[in-house]
Amino acid sequence: MTDHWHSTPEELLLAAGAAQRSINTMFAEMFEIVAELESRGIAEARGFRDTADLLVATQNVSLSAARFRSQAAVATVSTRTLLGEAVPAELSAVAAALQEAAISVEHVAVIQRTLASLPPHLGAHRPALEADLVDFSRTLDPDAVAKLGKNALALLDPDGPRPRDGAPTRTRLTFRPRGNGFEAKGWFDQESAAIVRTALSPLTRPTRPTCESEGCSVDCEVAERDQRSTAERTGDGLVELARRAMTQGALGVEGGIRPQVTVTVPLQVLQSGTGAGLIGFGQGTRQGIVSAEDARRWACDPVLVPVVLCDTTGEPLAVGREKRLATRGMRRALAQRDGGCAFPGCDAPPQWCDAHHVTHWADGGTTEVGNLVLLCGRHHRLVHKQGWTITMAGGFPIFEPPYWIPGGPRRNMIHRPDLVGAALLARERPPPQVVELVLD
Repeated sequence: MTDHWHSTPEELLLAAGAAQRSINTMFAEMFEIVAELESRGIAEARGFRDTADLLVATQNVSLSAARFRSQAAVATVSTRTLLGEAVPAELSAVAAALQEAAISVEHVAVIQRTLASLPPHLGAHRPALEADLVDFSRTLDPDAVAKLGKNALALLDPDGPRPRDGAPTRTRLTFRPRGNGFEAKGWFDQESAAIVRTALSPLTRPTRPTCESEGCSVDCEVAERDQRSTAERTGDGLVELARRAMTQGALGVEGGIRPQVTVTVPLQVLQSGTGAGLIGFGQGTRQGIVSAEDARRWACDPVLVPVVLCDTTGEPLAVGREKRLATRGMRRALAQRDGGCAFPGCDAPPQWCDAHHVTHWADGGTTEVGNLVLLCGRHHRLVHKQGWTITMAGGFPIFEPPYWIPGGPRRNMIHRPDLVGAALLARERPPPQVVELVLD
């Protein structure tokens, strides 16, 4: 590493520019490697969904960054036919500038976005627009190039994009984080809306309580009218509808068990009322953090299944109160230990996972929680085919990647935010304390 403390301001400025050119050169080389991976189909052969999925594992980058690198590589690297003839890159001007280390990867992203916005009927202008954007990128920062590209599109297509009918055609519903909860937004066709409204109707009527005076009617001045708005009553009704469906077992089974909301709470939190617990599907497909007070209150709800964890190991001590077959109990315990797919980086919930034997059944492995791990279908296949090994450390699964993936052993902490920051692998866990817990 070079010491720059003794450099003059001019030397530092020159060094900063040289460092950026080195970065540009490295990205050009990276794109060539990624393009070769893509052309050979190596990702699919190694069990990955696509090249971007492979880059997430080998380069430890976000999926969005990996997708950009894959797309940019395909567009900026020349290829060869089966006969060995060279095929120019789709973005030949961008490719040439990359080879000169004259533009950055941010410039490449801006140029790709601008060209993607060019209407199809103006496709003849694409080569000239690309060349202009590359020339701008040699001397201007990416933000400035984006503004110039927007102006160029406006000049080429002054009428703007053709209006489109934005009305949705498929029933949909999404939950978006807002404040301490989630905002629901969706669209229902007429038939679907009629079905939902009919089911909600008996659950959304305004309540009309009466006072306790003998012979009093609902219209007396003492009785208060329902103060909830129509939207609030509809929201309450939807939750009640889901609650009744789960209580009555009308939803079938998922992952071998009847759908129930699960609240996970350490024994100390349950007893002291301080700390935090977890609730299934509280954060998208993952568990969300809830206060100790809410965890204690929900532990007595018949729709919510409480899972009590050992304070020292984090392993399940008590799993619900209902009688279950052994398989259901093991899946419930696995869902609380792993939280979902245990493969590093995966956020699939436990309902979408298989119980994988760490030591295969054919090799003498037993079907018990200590030899099982939850894996979604894609990562289940990946583990079987691509040389990943799984070991249990402190009661939790640890994944060892094949030699061509750097970084060493790893564990998926996405589903267990309550354990983030704990030195789980650095200390030996004591055996779990057996505690008999009765939840009233």
